[in-house]
Amino acid sequence: MTGRGFTLIELITSIVLLSILAISVTSFIGFAARMFVDVSEREQLLGQSRFAIERLSRELRSAVPNSVRIASSGAVQCLEFTPFVLSGLYLQAPISPDASAELELASAAGFDAVQGNERLVLYPRDAADIYDASRAQNAALEGITAGASPALAVANLTGIHSFPQHSPERRFYLLAAPTSYCVQGSQLWRYSGYDFSASQLAPAAMGTGVLMAEGLNTAVLPAGQVFRYDAPVLSRNAVVHIVLNFGSTLTDDLFFNHEVHLPNVP
Repeated sequence: MTGRGFTLIELITSIVLLSILAISVTSFIGFAARMFVDVSEREQLLGQSRFAIERLSRELRSAVPNSVRIASSGAVQCLEFTPFVLSGLYLQAPISPDASAELELASAAGFDAVQGNERLVLYPRDAADIYDASRAQNAALEGITAGASPALAVANLTGIHSFPQHSPERRFYLLAAPTSYCVQGSQLWRYSGYDFSASQLAPAAMGTGVLMAEGLNTAVLPAGQVFRYDAPVLSRNAVVHIVLNFGSTLTDDLFFNHEVHLPNVP
């Protein structure tokens, strides 16, 4: 007895069913692959944005009071501030009309971090008091030596100096090199280690920067403003507003509206 084979109709039907099944499986695999790529990109975007915001916030909290300034030029916006190497209390300082090359400090931990090339500032009331070397509120430091007793230390300036007035809390700051965070197009860069300048520098004059984040979309922000600074007043501390919008082609935008409060400790 001869076995019965497939008819043409049965063969065509089998091919059609297998094709439909293959298309369905392929679509499912493609959808799952797109979901994986989308989730991966979103996690990467979220990770870099959180890192940039956290790093910037932490550094800002170590900024000298009234050292924040902001400059914008086209698609470039820069937030500049000056961290401090050391802060403490002084007991005696040359206040106008007196002049001297020494300040008597209350000795404290941290003097070993002083390298002798910092600037010392008393009661800075605006950014120019910090960045402009001609302002009497700041002076070049030569070094810190031991005082007459273990509880005292002496800050030696590079020359005779006269500060215009006392700090209300008798507090001094030793300035580190300025730091800037600049939005350049769709990227956020960090610059540090450059010299003080009375006028805020452009990124090209700050040396080599470090890329902190990319994928920024400033076009959706009001006037493209990323950074805003509210100076301190009697009723509140200074506030830095940071607005970052991270976008991509595969995920929804991530929008951060962050505030950093800077204690005003004169």
